[in-house]
Amino acid sequence: MISRPPAQRALKDFVFVELYTDKLGGGANDKNREIQDQRFKSTALPLYVVIGPDGRERGRLTGIINNDEFLAFLAKHKGP
Repeated sequence: MISRPPAQRALKDFVFVELYTDKLGGGANDKNREIQDQRFKSTALPLYVVIGPDGRERGRLTGIINNDEFLAFLAKHKGP
């Protein structure tokens, strides 16, 4: 979904970061899973979080969603 053109356009208004936690083989993936669990108190996949410039969480979306739900989430948490 993130690679679709509407999402790509919407994500231009954000600093986009991916944290890979689900690849087999341990290493960085295990460390990333720890980071996700400690910072967001969740290991849900997928997990989308919008964080404001102050470092506080503005919104969170988890689970399987459709493109319209994702775009609505981004629009809602776009910021000023």
